[in-house]
Amino acid sequence: MSVSAVTGTYSPELDQIRQGLVASGVTNVELASAEISVAADSAGWQGATTLFANNRTHTLSSAFVPRDPRRGGRADISYIVDESNELAISRTPANVRFNLTKTELEPAIDASMLRWQNQPSCGAPAVTKVAYTGADPDLIDGIVLEDPSRIGTPFADITQAGWLSRTFFDRIAPSGSTFILGVTFTFVWTNNGVPTDIDRDGRQDVAFREIYYNAGGFFWTTDPTFPGGVDVQSVATHESGHAYGLGHFGYVFRDNRGFIHYAPKAVMNAVYVSSFRDLVGTDNASFCQLWANAE
Repeated sequence: MSVSAVTGTYSPELDQIRQGLVASGVTNVELASAEISVAADSAGWQGATTLFANNRTHTLSSAFVPRDPRRGGRADISYIVDESNELAISRTPANVRFNLTKTELEPAIDASMLRWQNQPSCGAPAVTKVAYTGADPDLIDGIVLEDPSRIGTPFADITQAGWLSRTFFDRIAPSGSTFILGVTFTFVWTNNGVPTDIDRDGRQDVAFREIYYNAGGFFWTTDPTFPGGVDVQSVATHESGHAYGLGHFGYVFRDNRGFIHYAPKAVMNAVYVSSFRDLVGTDNASFCQLWANAE
């Protein structure tokens, strides 16, 4: 089996979600795409890809516009951690289940966001954390789960929306809860229903992004050495890379002896095999290509 970086796949599920967004009264932004990361030991890992909600093109690309007046004219990238959703499920070596606490999960999320600020050598944008006040900072969960009470108002560039149930991921892709570890949704600004490109860089202008993790399908851990657990910080660093604008790249395959190989190995490989937190050359180069000239 193998999975490689691909241009993407049109998703009727995401197009339905996009229609739900419009029906809820949100008309100034459009759901453009969803980047999913999958587990290598799941049946669905061949399907790792970008899911597009916009059936006008399969080569959709988008980026934050530095100092975009619609985002307040700021040069930094802001993020918030939604503390209201479910907790990640973990287990002990004796296979006893328990929930990871917010005091364990949130520092791992913070570290993943700051890694993209601190590790690249090309002048990354400053990262500003917005304090959680109890107000709902994300909206896609309410659309997907058809619960109007959960349709919030995003007030950061990136919302780390936390862990959600299997139902959420099964509505993103068929049996999605069995293979999707995390998903990053991209919303772009529109004008009269048409995505904008105010800086004329050939990319649609990102309004905000939301990241969700699978609470019901996998066992999570904050210890990268714990066998059989999915490392929170590794997956969060990957999803945060999407939030900054990076896509999947690299080639991952399993040989006839069952060994997994990478070409090259990187945080932004589409398939999660084991803990891998630190950015490598291809991660840095791709990030710098997007951000080196940002003002």
